[in-house]
Formats: sequence, structure tokens, C-alpha cells
Amino acid sequence: MAETIRCVHCLRSDDSMTADHVFPSSWYPDSTPPMVQRWTVPSCQECNKHLGELERNLLVRLALCIDPASEPASGLAPKVLRSLGLDVDELDQREKAHRDKLKAKIRSELMPHADVAGGPSDIPGLSRQAGFRETAQFAIPIPWAGLAIIAEKIARGCEYKVSQRYVDHRYGIRTSITNPDVMSPQFASHRRLIDFGPGCQVLRVFVTEDPNIVRYRILVWGTLCFHVIIDIEDYLLKFDQLVTRPQGIMPPDDRGRMVIPQYLRLLPSALE
Repeated sequence: MAETIRCVHCLRSDDSMTADHVFPSSWYPDSTPPMVQRWTVPSCQECNKHLGELERNLLVRLALCIDPASEPASGLAPKVLRSLGLDVDELDQREKAHRDKLKAKIRSELMPHADVAGGPSDIPGLSRQAGFRETAQFAIPIPWAGLAIIAEKIARGCEYKVSQRYVDHRYGIRTSITNPDVMSPQFASHRRLIDFGPGCQVLRVFVTEDPNIVRYRILVWGTLCFHVIIDIEDYLLKFDQLVTRPQGIMPPDDRGRMVIPQYLRLLPSALE
């Protein structure tokens, strides 16, 4: 008997299942070739809605911190500026008010870059191009919890597409942000490349003894690098005391659901 289609993220069955893009659809740069795969996976309406809001929220902040001339990020900065009401003409009053509100919110969050430069909260990879940090005047908070959930979402989606697998409660997921210029030896061989175009390159490796134990290296826009571990939960719990894991608005449960977290920890990143 075929397995019931469930939401890849929360693992629930739903009569009105939707299709969620593994790599956020709004994050694809203009440089993405038309033949590039744009995987989608089953998602309940609630998860799709919350994840879509999170993706749009993060994109506004992240696109302000990357090189707009970079090919892997082509077109993202102008898209975000338009969402803030800049370089846009003839908006109706309702849409103008919405964009002005978003612009005011972003402006209110800015902080002097000198206050956070070189601190432990600086995000590896962002704003790393030569001279950028030295000339940056402002920084903007970017929620670590939001970044973690997007990295987990991409990994869960890839697992479903590659292995037809739902990541259940037996296996835990941990994420981290790593230096994009450093390649861990485990990704040097015995890996599979999942190509979403210049905007997202994914490397996947698995353990021979248990193909459900997986490591992901997810490089977004050539500058933001996630490392995702999918391993036996009991094994991962031994290391949790060494790593601070973002806490969500819903407590963990015994079904391995993907938790949609609050913005509980903020990481400043440089702006020009």
C-alpha cells in the first residue's frame, strides 16, 4: 500500500495539500537558467503560508547585505528595493502604505555597524567582499532562528526528492552557518550535487551503514553557507549542550515536526 502523502515539514496529512518550493521561489536570482530544476514538495497550507512569510521577511534583510553585482544574487537587490517602495512609480495608496510600513520597519532596526563589527554574532559569508565591511555604516538584525528553519526546510525537501523520505522523530536535525570558503573533507568526495542554479548549490553525503544519516552543505547566492546534520536524535542530544539551538513557539513533540520558530536571536549583518 502506498504511503499517505504528508506535509514534508510538519508530517501531517491534509486534504488540501499544496506544493512548496524546496529552494524558496522568490530567492532564485535572475541568472537562473530556465532549464534548472525547481523542485517542489508536499506541504500543508499552514506550513506553506508560514514559510512563505518567513522567506519574504528574510529576503528583504539578506538581499541588503549581499553584493548586488554578484551573478548568484542577480536581480535580488532591485526586487527588494521595489518591495520597499523604492524605484517604483504609480503605486495605489494601499500598496504604497504597505511598502512604506515595511520600509519604516527596516529603517527602525538599523544599528551602527561599529557597534557589532567583529563580534561573535557576525554572520559568516555575508558582506565578505573586499572593502565591504570597512565601508559599511549600518548593520541590520537577521534572525538566526529564521535562517535555521530555511536551512532545515531545504534539507527536508531534498530528502523527500532524493530518497522519498519523511524525516521522522527517530532522526534529529541540527543546522549551523559556516564559512563558505572552507570545504569540510566529508564533502570532498562521495557526494551528490543538487543544482538549483547559481542561487543555490547543495552537496549531500550519507553514511554507508545508515543512508538516513545525512550531511548537507547548502550554499546560497555564493555567500551564505549552511551545514545541516540529519542523524539519530539520541546521538545528537549528546552534543546539544555544546550548541545553542534556537527555540520555537511550539514545543518539540514526539513526531519530529518541523518547528516554526520565533525570531528569538538576532545576528547583525553589514549594510553599505
